[in-house]
Amino acid sequence: MKILTPIAVTDATLISCSIPETDFPRWNAQTTYPRGAFVISPATHTVYRALQGDNTGHDPDLEQAALADPLIDDPDPVFWQVIGATNRWRLFDGKPSVLARAAEIIRVTLAPGVAVGGVAGFGISAAEIRVTMTDAGAVVYRRAIAMQDETVVSDGLGYYVEPITELSEFVLTDLPPYAAAQITIEAIRRGGQVSVGQIVLGPVWALGRPVIGGTGFQGVDFSYVKQDDYGDLTTVRRAATRLSTFETCLPNARLLGFDTRMRSLRGGTAAVWIGSDDPRKAAINYGFYRSYRAAYQTDAWSLISIEVQGIV
Repeated sequence: MKILTPIAVTDATLISCSIPETDFPRWNAQTTYPRGAFVISPATHTVYRALQGDNTGHDPDLEQAALADPLIDDPDPVFWQVIGATNRWRLFDGKPSVLARAAEIIRVTLAPGVAVGGVAGFGISAAEIRVTMTDAGAVVYRRAIAMQDETVVSDGLGYYVEPITELSEFVLTDLPPYAAAQITIEAIRRGGQVSVGQIVLGPVWALGRPVIGGTGFQGVDFSYVKQDDYGDLTTVRRAATRLSTFETCLPNARLLGFDTRMRSLRGGTAAVWIGSDDPRKAAINYGFYRSYRAAYQTDAWSLISIEVQGIV
Protein backbone atom coordinates (compact mmCIF):
# COMPACT_ATOMS: atom_id res chain seq x y z
CA MET A 1 0.00 0.00 0.00
CA LYS A 2 1.12 3.53 -0.79
CA ILE A 3 -0.06 7.02 0.12
CA LEU A 4 0.54 9.97 -2.21
CA THR A 5 0.43 13.23 -0.27
CA PRO A 6 -0.44 16.10 -2.63
CA ILE A 7 1.59 19.28 -2.91
CA ALA A 8 -0.23 22.54 -3.58
CA VAL A 9 -0.30 23.80 -7.16
CA THR A 10 0.13 27.58 -7.30
CA ASP A 11 0.80 30.25 -9.90
CA ALA A 12 4.49 29.69 -9.22
CA THR A 13 4.40 25.93 -9.87
CA LEU A 14 2.00 25.99 -12.84
CA ILE A 15 4.32 26.68 -15.75
CA SER A 16 1.72 26.37 -18.51
CA CYS A 17 -1.78 25.11 -19.21
CA SER A 18 -3.53 24.64 -22.54
CA ILE A 19 -6.86 25.83 -21.05
CA PRO A 20 -7.15 29.63 -21.27
CA GLU A 21 -8.56 31.46 -18.27
CA THR A 22 -11.27 33.21 -20.25
CA ASP A 23 -14.47 31.73 -18.79
CA PHE A 24 -15.97 35.20 -18.25
CA PRO A 25 -14.71 38.81 -18.28
CA ARG A 26 -12.29 39.77 -15.53
CA TRP A 27 -13.79 41.83 -12.74
CA ASN A 28 -13.21 45.54 -13.30
CA ALA A 29 -13.70 48.19 -10.63
CA GLN A 30 -15.07 50.69 -13.19
CA THR A 31 -17.68 48.34 -14.69
CA THR A 32 -21.27 48.32 -13.45
CA TYR A 33 -22.55 44.73 -13.32
CA PRO A 34 -26.22 43.77 -13.46
CA ARG A 35 -27.67 41.10 -11.21
CA GLY A 36 -26.69 37.66 -12.54
CA ALA A 37 -23.54 38.79 -14.34
CA PHE A 38 -20.53 36.48 -14.17
CA VAL A 39 -16.92 37.57 -13.71
CA ILE A 40 -13.62 35.90 -12.87
CA SER A 41 -10.83 36.93 -10.55
CA PRO A 42 -7.40 36.13 -12.02
CA ALA A 43 -5.86 36.59 -8.57
CA THR A 44 -7.84 33.79 -6.91
CA HIS A 45 -8.89 31.97 -10.12
CA THR A 46 -12.52 32.13 -8.99
CA VAL A 47 -15.80 32.57 -10.86
CA TYR A 48 -18.31 34.94 -9.22
CA ARG A 49 -21.94 35.81 -9.95
CA ALA A 50 -23.41 39.20 -9.10
CA LEU A 51 -26.22 39.04 -6.52
CA GLN A 52 -27.10 42.74 -6.69
CA GLY A 53 -27.85 45.10 -9.54
CA ASP A 54 -25.96 48.38 -10.01
CA ASN A 55 -22.87 46.53 -8.78
CA THR A 56 -19.91 48.89 -9.14
CA GLY A 57 -16.57 48.90 -7.36
CA HIS A 58 -17.28 45.96 -5.04
CA ASP A 59 -14.22 43.71 -5.23
CA PRO A 60 -15.45 40.09 -4.96
CA ASP A 61 -12.13 38.82 -3.54
CA LEU A 62 -12.17 41.45 -0.77
CA GLU A 63 -15.79 40.65 -0.02
CA GLN A 64 -15.00 36.95 0.42
CA ALA A 65 -12.03 37.81 2.64
CA ALA A 66 -14.32 39.93 4.83
CA LEU A 67 -16.90 37.15 5.06
CA ALA A 68 -14.19 34.71 6.18
CA ASP A 69 -12.67 37.04 8.81
CA PRO A 70 -14.56 37.08 12.14
CA LEU A 71 -12.91 40.40 13.06
CA ILE A 72 -14.42 42.19 10.05
CA ASP A 73 -18.11 43.05 9.91
CA ASP A 74 -19.83 41.09 7.17
CA PRO A 75 -20.70 43.22 4.14
CA ASP A 76 -24.39 44.04 3.88
CA PRO A 77 -25.67 43.45 1.31
CA VAL A 78 -23.45 40.71 -0.14
CA PHE A 79 -22.75 41.60 -3.78
CA TRP A 80 -21.15 38.39 -5.06
CA GLN A 81 -21.69 34.64 -4.97
CA VAL A 82 -18.78 32.22 -5.34
CA ILE A 83 -19.50 29.76 -8.17
CA GLY A 84 -16.20 27.88 -8.07
CA ALA A 85 -12.79 27.66 -9.68
CA THR A 86 -12.20 28.77 -13.25
CA ASN A 87 -12.10 26.06 -15.90
CA ARG A 88 -8.28 25.97 -15.82
CA TRP A 89 -8.00 25.78 -12.04
CA ARG A 90 -10.66 23.09 -11.65
CA LEU A 91 -7.73 20.75 -12.32
CA PHE A 92 -6.35 21.60 -8.88
CA ASP A 93 -9.34 22.69 -6.76
CA GLY A 94 -9.61 19.48 -4.73
CA LYS A 95 -13.01 18.57 -6.25
CA PRO A 96 -12.75 15.62 -8.68
CA SER A 97 -16.42 15.84 -9.67
CA VAL A 98 -16.04 19.44 -10.91
CA LEU A 99 -14.53 18.96 -14.35
CA ALA A 100 -12.16 21.04 -16.44
CA ARG A 101 -13.14 20.69 -20.10
CA ALA A 102 -11.47 21.34 -23.44
CA ALA A 103 -11.48 20.13 -27.03
CA GLU A 104 -9.04 17.34 -27.95
CA ILE A 105 -6.33 17.94 -25.34
CA ILE A 106 -5.67 19.26 -21.86
CA ARG A 107 -1.96 19.82 -21.26
CA VAL A 108 -0.38 21.13 -18.07
CA THR A 109 3.27 21.56 -17.15
CA LEU A 110 4.22 21.81 -13.48
CA ALA A 111 7.48 22.59 -11.71
CA PRO A 112 6.87 21.43 -8.14
CA GLY A 113 10.30 22.52 -6.91
CA VAL A 114 10.71 19.32 -4.87
CA ALA A 115 11.16 15.69 -5.74
CA VAL A 116 7.83 13.94 -6.28
CA GLY A 117 7.34 10.22 -6.56
CA GLY A 118 3.84 10.04 -7.94
CA VAL A 119 1.15 11.65 -10.07
CA ALA A 120 -2.53 10.77 -10.25
CA GLY A 121 -5.65 11.93 -12.06
CA PHE A 122 -9.37 11.57 -11.30
CA GLY A 123 -12.65 12.28 -13.05
CA ILE A 124 -11.02 11.74 -16.44
CA SER A 125 -12.69 11.32 -19.80
CA ALA A 126 -9.96 10.91 -22.41
CA ALA A 127 -8.55 8.29 -24.78
CA GLU A 128 -4.99 8.55 -23.51
CA ILE A 129 -2.93 10.03 -20.70
CA ARG A 130 0.71 10.97 -21.22
CA VAL A 131 3.12 11.90 -18.44
CA THR A 132 6.56 13.29 -19.25
CA MET A 133 9.25 14.44 -16.83
CA THR A 134 12.17 16.57 -18.00
CA ASP A 135 15.23 17.72 -16.10
CA ALA A 136 17.50 20.42 -17.56
CA GLY A 137 15.71 19.92 -20.89
CA ALA A 138 16.31 16.17 -21.05
CA VAL A 139 13.49 13.63 -20.83
CA VAL A 140 14.02 11.43 -17.76
CA TYR A 141 10.60 9.75 -17.60
CA ARG A 142 7.79 9.11 -20.07
CA ARG A 143 4.64 7.02 -19.77
CA ALA A 144 1.50 6.67 -21.89
CA ILE A 145 -1.70 5.13 -20.51
CA ALA A 146 -4.61 3.97 -22.68
CA MET A 147 -7.78 4.96 -20.82
CA GLN A 148 -10.03 2.25 -22.27
CA ASP A 149 -11.19 -0.49 -19.90
CA GLU A 150 -11.32 -3.71 -21.90
CA THR A 151 -12.22 -5.92 -18.93
CA VAL A 152 -15.93 -5.39 -19.63
CA VAL A 153 -15.55 -7.59 -22.74
CA SER A 154 -15.84 -11.18 -21.53
CA ASP A 155 -16.53 -13.00 -24.82
CA GLY A 156 -16.60 -12.63 -28.57
CA LEU A 157 -20.13 -11.23 -28.65
CA GLY A 158 -19.26 -8.65 -26.03
CA TYR A 159 -16.50 -7.33 -28.26
CA TYR A 160 -19.15 -6.19 -30.74
CA VAL A 161 -22.06 -5.18 -28.51
CA GLU A 162 -20.55 -3.88 -25.24
CA PRO A 163 -20.22 -0.08 -25.09
CA ILE A 164 -16.73 1.38 -24.79
CA THR A 165 -15.92 1.88 -21.12
CA GLU A 166 -13.27 4.38 -20.07
CA LEU A 167 -10.97 4.36 -17.09
CA SER A 168 -11.70 7.50 -15.09
CA GLU A 169 -8.51 7.56 -12.99
CA PHE A 170 -4.83 6.70 -13.08
CA VAL A 171 -1.84 6.73 -10.78
CA LEU A 172 1.91 6.45 -11.39
CA THR A 173 4.22 5.97 -8.42
CA ASP A 174 7.59 5.38 -10.08
CA LEU A 175 8.68 8.91 -10.99
CA PRO A 176 12.43 9.41 -10.53
CA PRO A 177 13.49 11.84 -7.73
CA TYR A 178 14.50 15.01 -9.62
CA ALA A 179 13.89 18.07 -7.45
CA ALA A 180 14.21 20.59 -10.30
CA ALA A 181 12.21 18.65 -12.87
CA GLN A 182 9.18 19.76 -14.85
CA ILE A 183 6.25 17.36 -15.25
CA THR A 184 3.85 17.53 -18.18
CA ILE A 185 0.50 15.74 -18.02
CA GLU A 186 -1.62 15.43 -21.15
CA ALA A 187 -5.17 14.11 -21.50
CA ILE A 188 -5.90 13.48 -25.17
CA ARG A 189 -8.86 12.58 -27.37
CA ARG A 190 -8.32 13.53 -31.00
CA GLY A 191 -11.47 14.93 -32.55
CA GLY A 192 -13.43 14.90 -29.30
CA GLN A 193 -13.92 16.48 -25.91
CA VAL A 194 -11.63 15.90 -22.92
CA SER A 195 -12.43 16.44 -19.25
CA VAL A 196 -10.33 16.10 -16.11
CA GLY A 197 -11.57 16.45 -12.54
CA GLN A 198 -8.31 16.54 -10.62
CA ILE A 199 -4.56 16.25 -11.10
CA VAL A 200 -2.51 15.40 -8.02
CA LEU A 201 1.22 14.99 -7.57
CA GLY A 202 3.50 14.66 -4.61
CA PRO A 203 5.79 12.37 -2.60
CA VAL A 204 4.80 8.72 -2.18
CA TRP A 205 4.89 6.96 1.18
CA ALA A 206 5.25 3.18 0.83
CA LEU A 207 3.33 1.84 3.81
CA GLY A 208 3.28 -1.94 3.39
CA ARG A 209 1.90 -4.86 1.40
CA PRO A 210 -1.91 -4.82 1.15
CA VAL A 211 -3.81 -7.68 2.77
CA ILE A 212 -6.15 -8.79 0.00
CA GLY A 213 -8.61 -10.44 2.36
CA GLY A 214 -9.36 -7.18 4.19
CA THR A 215 -9.05 -4.57 1.45
CA GLY A 216 -12.20 -3.51 -0.39
CA PHE A 217 -14.72 -0.74 -0.96
CA GLN A 218 -18.38 0.16 -1.00
CA GLY A 219 -20.29 2.80 -2.93
CA VAL A 220 -21.59 5.98 -1.31
CA ASP A 221 -24.35 7.87 -3.16
CA PHE A 222 -25.20 11.43 -2.11
CA SER A 223 -28.35 11.51 -4.24
CA TYR A 224 -31.67 12.48 -2.68
CA VAL A 225 -34.59 10.07 -2.95
CA LYS A 226 -37.94 10.66 -1.23
CA GLN A 227 -41.05 8.51 -1.49
CA ASP A 228 -44.48 9.98 -0.76
CA ASP A 229 -47.53 8.17 0.67
CA TYR A 230 -48.55 6.99 -2.80
CA GLY A 231 -45.17 5.52 -3.67
CA ASP A 232 -44.17 8.29 -6.07
CA LEU A 233 -40.50 9.18 -5.96
CA THR A 234 -38.83 12.56 -5.93
CA THR A 235 -35.18 12.17 -6.87
CA VAL A 236 -32.21 14.50 -7.15
CA ARG A 237 -29.16 12.85 -8.68
CA ARG A 238 -25.94 13.92 -6.97
CA ALA A 239 -22.33 12.84 -6.86
CA ALA A 240 -21.20 9.42 -5.66
CA THR A 241 -17.91 8.18 -4.29
CA ARG A 242 -16.18 5.15 -2.78
CA LEU A 243 -15.68 4.29 0.86
CA SER A 244 -12.52 2.19 0.86
CA THR A 245 -10.99 -0.06 3.48
CA PHE A 246 -7.27 -0.71 3.18
CA GLU A 247 -5.51 -3.36 5.24
CA THR A 248 -1.76 -3.84 5.39
CA CYS A 249 0.84 -5.42 7.63
CA LEU A 250 3.41 -3.25 9.38
CA PRO A 251 6.33 -4.05 11.71
CA ASN A 252 5.57 -3.02 15.26
CA ALA A 253 8.76 -0.96 15.33
CA ARG A 254 7.17 1.36 12.74
CA LEU A 255 3.85 1.92 14.51
CA LEU A 256 4.75 5.18 16.23
CA GLY A 257 6.00 6.64 12.95
CA PHE A 258 2.82 5.43 11.23
CA ASP A 259 0.65 7.07 13.89
CA THR A 260 2.58 10.33 13.62
CA ARG A 261 2.25 10.40 9.84
CA MET A 262 -1.46 9.62 9.97
CA ARG A 263 -2.09 12.36 12.51
CA SER A 264 -0.53 14.82 10.06
CA LEU A 265 -3.31 13.87 7.61
CA ARG A 266 -6.18 14.39 10.06
CA GLY A 267 -8.98 16.91 9.66
CA GLY A 268 -10.09 15.85 6.20
CA THR A 269 -6.67 16.31 4.57
CA ALA A 270 -6.83 14.92 1.04
CA ALA A 271 -4.40 12.26 -0.14
CA VAL A 272 -4.29 9.50 -2.73
CA TRP A 273 -4.62 6.10 -1.04
CA ILE A 274 -3.29 3.31 -3.25
CA GLY A 275 -3.91 -0.39 -2.73
CA SER A 276 -2.88 -1.15 -6.31
CA ASP A 277 -1.57 1.01 -9.16
CA ASP A 278 -3.98 -0.77 -11.52
CA PRO A 279 -7.10 1.46 -11.76
CA ARG A 280 -9.23 -1.47 -12.95
CA LYS A 281 -9.13 -2.89 -9.41
CA ALA A 282 -10.77 0.26 -7.97
CA ALA A 283 -8.14 0.21 -5.21
CA ILE A 284 -7.23 3.91 -5.60
CA ASN A 285 -9.09 6.59 -3.66
CA TYR A 286 -8.56 10.35 -3.58
CA GLY A 287 -9.98 11.25 -0.21
CA PHE A 288 -9.49 11.55 3.54
CA TYR A 289 -9.23 8.91 6.21
CA ARG A 290 -12.18 8.52 8.57
CA SER A 291 -10.40 6.19 10.98
CA TYR A 292 -7.44 3.87 11.30
CA ARG A 293 -6.62 0.98 13.59
CA ALA A 294 -3.52 -1.06 14.45
CA ALA A 295 -4.06 -4.55 15.85
CA TYR A 296 -1.03 -6.38 17.20
CA GLN A 297 -0.77 -9.83 15.61
CA THR A 298 2.63 -11.01 16.92
CA ASP A 299 5.54 -9.51 18.82
CA ALA A 300 6.89 -8.25 15.48
CA TRP A 301 3.88 -7.44 13.27
CA SER A 302 0.57 -5.59 13.37
CA LEU A 303 -2.42 -5.46 11.07
CA ILE A 304 -3.29 -1.92 9.97
CA SER A 305 -6.81 -1.03 8.83
CA ILE A 306 -7.58 2.38 7.27
CA GLU A 307 -11.02 3.61 6.22
CA VAL A 308 -10.96 6.28 3.50
CA GLN A 309 -13.85 8.30 2.10
CA GLY A 310 -13.49 9.62 -1.41
CA ILE A 311 -13.87 13.33 -2.10
CA VAL A 312 -16.45 14.45 -4.63
